[in-house]
Amino acid sequence: MSTSKVTTPEEAVAGIPDGAVVALGGVHSHNSPMALVNALIRRGVRDLELIPTPSAGAPVDMLIAAGCVRRLHVSYVGLEFLGLAPNFRRAAENQSIEIVEGDEAYIVYGFRAGASRLPFLPLPPLYEGTDLPKVNPRIKTVVDPYTGRTVTTVPALRADYGLFHAQVTDRRGNTQIFGQRRFEDVMAKACDHVIISSDEILDEYAPAPDPRIVSIPGAIVETVAHAPYGAYPLSSPGHYGYDRDRLVEYRDLAAQDRTKEYLETHVHSVADHREHLEKVGVTRLLGLQQTFR
Repeated sequence: MSTSKVTTPEEAVAGIPDGAVVALGGVHSHNSPMALVNALIRRGVRDLELIPTPSAGAPVDMLIAAGCVRRLHVSYVGLEFLGLAPNFRRAAENQSIEIVEGDEAYIVYGFRAGASRLPFLPLPPLYEGTDLPKVNPRIKTVVDPYTGRTVTTVPALRADYGLFHAQVTDRRGNTQIFGQRRFEDVMAKACDHVIISSDEILDEYAPAPDPRIVSIPGAIVETVAHAPYGAYPLSSPGHYGYDRDRLVEYRDLAAQDRTKEYLETHVHSVADHREHLEKVGVTRLLGLQQTFR
């Protein structure tokens, strides 16, 4: 039997160095690896280059506020139904971090190229009517050797580490992601090290997951962090909803440039994810499950 890959969120991210390129899963307010993000912030990691999904949310905004980010590839960063992402906006306006302007195609096809070990991918006509190539010099044109036409290309995107949240994972790393999935499987294949936070870990004697419902195969997963409520205060589809009150608290403090108060209260004041859950309280956590009943 294969050696278990299961560990804690803190141990899972302990080897991520300053300056690493990190891909980040999650869509808006759902399926973000918050336990891993909190552990990174507590560690005080610096100078990260973040490449999130095209619909990034609070985790990116928090990492920026914590001073962890040097460069960000961005299609969208926001708080979904709660409006803009205040720390991202401030950082972009005052140029305290480097912004690599992109769109969904830039992120998606960039990761597809990276996953395939290709240097770039050509795109159908998308950017001819936009100014995106003017602000992102990585978007280039080449001559199609078959037709002689000029086509636009996006570069391969690869990451040193990929952080993803799942609902169920076995001890070998076979990962099941429920709800709205983007392309975590493609992102994971474009990462040198894949780290999963999972609400549940299958018992070692449980039947192996059906390959048809495995989102990320264990063969490319390096570490699995057992993290019940690992997406909190965001949602984990099929398990629990998001904590609206906590997200509103974050939005209000971030809008006033007081995110450090939020981080001190909810991230730095605890030693690890387990202590964080104890602080949130079982009544509040169990109440979030009502969304799916």
